[in-house]
Amino acid sequence: MASRDADPTVGPRTDRHAARRANREIGNQAEQRGRGVPPTVEGFEREFHERGHDGIAEALLSRHNQRMERIVAVGVMTQQIVLPVLSSSMALGFVAEQLGAHELRPTIIAGPTWADHLAWGLDSVSAAVRLLLGLQPIGAAIIARTQLERWSANMAFNTDLNQEPGEDTATWMNRLWNHCGVWLPKHKRQIGDLFAELSELMHARGPLMPLVWLDAVEITDAPTSDHVKLMEKTCEALVLSLGHLRLCLATAVEDQGAPEHAEAVAGVRLVAPARSWVPNLGPWVWPMTPGHFDIPVVQDFINGMQGYFHMVSAALHADHEPEPPREGWPLYSFGHHRFRAMVMAVTASDQDRKVMGENPDHTIQDTMINADLAAEMAAMLASWLRNDPERKPVADALAVCSSALRSAVWLWLEDDSRAMGCLRVVVEQIARTRAWRVKPNRAAKIETSQNSTPRDWIEAAGWRRLNLFNRALGEFAHGATTADWALARDALVILQHNADTNEHANFTGRSHAIRASILIVSRECAAWADSFGSPLGKAYRKVIDMDDNQADAVIEGLMNRAWERRGTSLR
Repeated sequence: MASRDADPTVGPRTDRHAARRANREIGNQAEQRGRGVPPTVEGFEREFHERGHDGIAEALLSRHNQRMERIVAVGVMTQQIVLPVLSSSMALGFVAEQLGAHELRPTIIAGPTWADHLAWGLDSVSAAVRLLLGLQPIGAAIIARTQLERWSANMAFNTDLNQEPGEDTATWMNRLWNHCGVWLPKHKRQIGDLFAELSELMHARGPLMPLVWLDAVEITDAPTSDHVKLMEKTCEALVLSLGHLRLCLATAVEDQGAPEHAEAVAGVRLVAPARSWVPNLGPWVWPMTPGHFDIPVVQDFINGMQGYFHMVSAALHADHEPEPPREGWPLYSFGHHRFRAMVMAVTASDQDRKVMGENPDHTIQDTMINADLAAEMAAMLASWLRNDPERKPVADALAVCSSALRSAVWLWLEDDSRAMGCLRVVVEQIARTRAWRVKPNRAAKIETSQNSTPRDWIEAAGWRRLNLFNRALGEFAHGATTADWALARDALVILQHNADTNEHANFTGRSHAIRASILIVSRECAAWADSFGSPLGKAYRKVIDMDDNQADAVIEGLMNRAWERRGTSLR
């Protein structure tokens, strides 16, 4: 019989197709097995006894896949809920571009001019909408909250209503936004109170917590009417920022000597029905890993961008002011944003390749897999601890940790520094989780204290030396002008173990923070899995290939570097 190599009808391309088909079949079989694992301690234990740690890995990755599929399954519903927030984005973006903002500007950079800065505010709304469509409340709340801070600071500058010493931010915002000289929509709640609810979510408490459980644990459920009402609170915060952006744009137009145009801008409707949506929302929302940039996805983004430019061009050539938002404008505006976000992600990947002298795709994929496994394990532990009243705070902390880590990685892939703000939430909540494990009495006191701070959890966890790391991440969770993201980035750079000798360290500070946080979460998840008195902790360590001693040494090294540089100024 002739060998296969001698068969002229079977070439390398055919071999590659056959290999891909075989890999897909293997992947499908693993997915089916993973979906068959009950999401209970007993179900995971049984799977471990029958298939070993491979069964645990398949179960966790299957949960991640189901989470991504749900985004598509409920996509039409969530688009109808959230896309109306983008009703004014095309018209206001058009105005910002008339004032000088670049039409293909990066989505994550505030820019050198006032027009660019306002355009960044509009892009921030789209970034939050993307996370809401992905049912990720922590990331969306971080962006909505920082935007409220940023534009409140602008209001304060223009009205001299500064925050008084000792005045909490929510009280100040209520006073500021209710000032007679400040634009305020017909709003049913105080703006500062809304800000406070978003802030409470960062600390794993408050009325928005059901959204976290929907994201982290209830992975096949569609949002209920109660969930929709809670999502609308984040939307309200975004609309408030849009209202101030509209005012700023109208003022800038008037300053150019075009009062009639300014009046038209001030009259742009902020929220209107959106009845145009994509049937397959996933590619528009899913994380932009290197494998995400295939031709169909890119074409979808290009179509959205072209639709945006077509609408803007029509307004220009008609020689009239932007019309009130049409029903399809939100989707075109969102497509324009996602195309530019994709360009940013590709640019960041190319930059890594140039700086590191190698293809970073495998490193990025490994980071994504490790993050997915850590987030899913945290979510499973939250689910198992949820019904124990004594461990409910731990369950809340792990659920928020799962959601925040996911948002952090998704934003990091697009080079968005607000990923670090999400990590700030991760660090606080995993410290809270650890405190309950190693010092439960002290943890209980912190829970009941009305004056407790995130720093209390860091110290109770035995991580006092991590203070600089925690403070640097915390800068990215705030949008006021007092927050200095540049200094915070510099701090993350010097916390790397090779910062003094690695010529590329200036480019990898945030990536190091992501990977360090994933390791910290993984280490704590393994320890909590041990608490069930089962082999699950051992199995999870095998899945993520983690040795406790090595992990502890890495974390110890980070704490030592943070302690040595504890005097670093961030303001």
